Amino acid sequence: MSNFERKWWFFAPVTCIGAWLTVQLLSVAGMSMGALSISQWLVFALCFFGIQRGLSFAAWLVFLAVAPKLTKQGA
Repeated sequence: MSNFERKWWFFAPVTCIGAWLTVQLLSVAGMSMGALSISQWLVFALCFFGIQRGLSFAAWLVFLAVAPKLTKQGA
């Protein structure tokens, strides 16, 4: 994770959208968000981290195209 991805104004929306998309994905798959077992929590966590990293990469690419100075390593 780069320094840019650790900024609160980048990390917070990506994490919130990632959590919302994960809940939507799992509800479409038939896994309700009621009382979850350990295996369901594991599936949720794996989906969440995959979606969150994908969103983070996509948002980073957008920022790279729009404002390349923000994405520098020293930023």
